[in-house]
Amino acid sequence: MSLELTIREFEEINLYSNKNLEKVVASIVNESSNAALVAMYEDSVILLDHEEGQFYFADYKFDPNKLTLEFDNFKPINLVKENYDFKKAVSSFFESEDVNAYQLSEAYKQNVLEQEQYISDLIAEALSVKDFEDTVSYKQLAEANDNLTIADRPYFKFYKERLEKKPLTEAKFFNWKDKVVVSLVETEKHKILNSSVAEKALNLWKREDFKKKFEEAALAFIEDVALGKEKFVELFEEFPQIFLLDRADRKTLFGKAIIAHSILREYLEDLQKGLNILFEDEDVAQVGKQYLSMLNEDEDEGKDEDEGKDEDEDKDEDEDEAPKELTPDEIEEIIDELNKVKDKIEDDELKDKLDDIIEKLDKSIEEGTRPDLIKEAIYLLTI
Repeated sequence: MSLELTIREFEEINLYSNKNLEKVVASIVNESSNAALVAMYEDSVILLDHEEGQFYFADYKFDPNKLTLEFDNFKPINLVKENYDFKKAVSSFFESEDVNAYQLSEAYKQNVLEQEQYISDLIAEALSVKDFEDTVSYKQLAEANDNLTIADRPYFKFYKERLEKKPLTEAKFFNWKDKVVVSLVETEKHKILNSSVAEKALNLWKREDFKKKFEEAALAFIEDVALGKEKFVELFEEFPQIFLLDRADRKTLFGKAIIAHSILREYLEDLQKGLNILFEDEDVAQVGKQYLSMLNEDEDEGKDEDEGKDEDEDKDEDEDEAPKELTPDEIEEIIDELNKVKDKIEDDELKDKLDDIIEKLDKSIEEGTRPDLIKEAIYLLTI
């Protein structure tokens, strides 16, 4: 009796065969800042902490339905040299006339040096496939996370639990105590929760950073349309929430920004007309399309796999898995914690990584909550 499989089913069977799964495990472990895969077995692995020179046994589990990998139960491996044969050779050297210095040297080479060479070769092989160029070391961060003040906040607990259900797609660090769970696919459909972004966008003219860049772009636009357009594209890339406003609201926003500047208000009518035309420009429209597609991309995801599901079942699933929107004060609390931790570390690359997340979090105060970013921040605060 033959087995009938669709091509996609056959592809999935082969995709996660033991041979291919080892490649996946190696890739994920080797992307971390401090671990490398040494060997892989049916349900366990040997890992190397290359920062400390320590080997570990660990259990691993692959969930083909959720497409997650889990590493747990880390046990350090204590390596002991076997010197019995060499001790015997030393004893024979002094007790027997048949043993010479060359034989003693060979015994040392075989029983001591070759053991060390085996370990050196094993480490070299494990690290040969690891890319250190863009790796950030999180060791100092783990040492600095000793005084977290927001661990009991409801939003923090919510997103920490969410990390377990919907893990990150990267194993950043192994602390050899807590389990490490990684998803092979992006787990957050909602990139931004933007319930109040449009309302906040109307008040951008009050923000000093927006006003400064708007004035620079508008003044350039008056002198040179091409240069002005370039400056406005940069402005819209930094504040893409403008594209959530309709034409009338955009006119109001720009009008207030123009009137607030003594020189620009003289060109109010010309600038308003120019900005209306600018929003029909292909480059500007592309910025808007990218932003709006990012907001709405979850609408098209998973349509095929959801076909045939009961509506009530979908509703319950959405309510159970929906991320929570954080208030500006809550995001500020996370930023403050990251800044406190950053002040304790000296590694410049790690500081740059934290600065990048802090900058994105600061921007999200206006744009809305980004669950993937919140999860990453909380993960870094709990390493």
